Amino acid sequence: MSVRIEEMPQERLVTRNRVAASVGYGSFTGLLAGLVGLGGAEERIPFLLYYLRLPLEDMLVANLLISFATSGLNFAVRINGGVWSLNAAYVSAAMIVGSIPGAYVGALLSHRASKRTLRRFIALLLSFVIARAVYGLIFVPGGSGQGTVSTLDLILSGISGLGVGIIAGSAGVAGGEYRIPILTYLIGLPIKIAGTASQLISLPTIAIAVWRHQRLGFLTRRSLVAAAMLGIPSVVAASLTGFLVVGLPTLYVDLLFIAILGFTIFRLLSETSRKSGVEESAASISAFPDRLGPPSRRFRPGDSSHS
Repeated sequence: MSVRIEEMPQERLVTRNRVAASVGYGSFTGLLAGLVGLGGAEERIPFLLYYLRLPLEDMLVANLLISFATSGLNFAVRINGGVWSLNAAYVSAAMIVGSIPGAYVGALLSHRASKRTLRRFIALLLSFVIARAVYGLIFVPGGSGQGTVSTLDLILSGISGLGVGIIAGSAGVAGGEYRIPILTYLIGLPIKIAGTASQLISLPTIAIAVWRHQRLGFLTRRSLVAAAMLGIPSVVAASLTGFLVVGLPTLYVDLLFIAILGFTIFRLLSETSRKSGVEESAASISAFPDRLGPPSRRFRPGDSSHS
């Protein structure tokens, strides 16, 4: 695997303040990832883009690398703690089959397609997920669970894996925010086991996405440095909290997951609104010269014909 050497120098990326901030923020996102079973990628995006000031392509790859390390270690910790079942293994295998081609396609789309419509769709989908989760907490306090996995469950898992794989590959995320609701509220896995299954499914999904990004020339030294700065504290925190989730009441995991989904929806909608405003302003500016008339008839400083 080759790493493209950038012409842009890695100026000011590794500084005392940025390393300290990366340790703190990486530990926080790793904490959330370990408790709920996420990769933490959605929460890392603003930090990588706006604080470390990575280019979009570097952010995508760095985020995927961190998610791979965090999910891999957290999965091992959860398995060691017994947060697993045979049903989860069947469902995970079916979802992996769909996720691998989905991640490949998503990595291609990330460099070609606009994601505004996709963001709106995801926000709508997660809104229904939150409503279903709140309903379950109020009216089905015992939580979700099922005795066996049906053929229909496996088919739905494969199709869902394809969709989540596309999202993961295109947005540079592990996809746990979208995968866990499917595993819990559609397939019927308990939320703790769904988190473990999501970690397992994300590993080949992320690996395919990173491989495709690398083939497109977007695996750079800058992305590797950023991944190390933010990834090491994330992995440590996720591994520590992975031990805590075994004895943590399911209600707390549900509430934390709902809060994370709510924040994700807010950010998706705010990003969509901000980008829509920028696009409208750009369109207005580009149309403005047409309202002034042809260039030959516009006023120029010092032109006496317009005085």
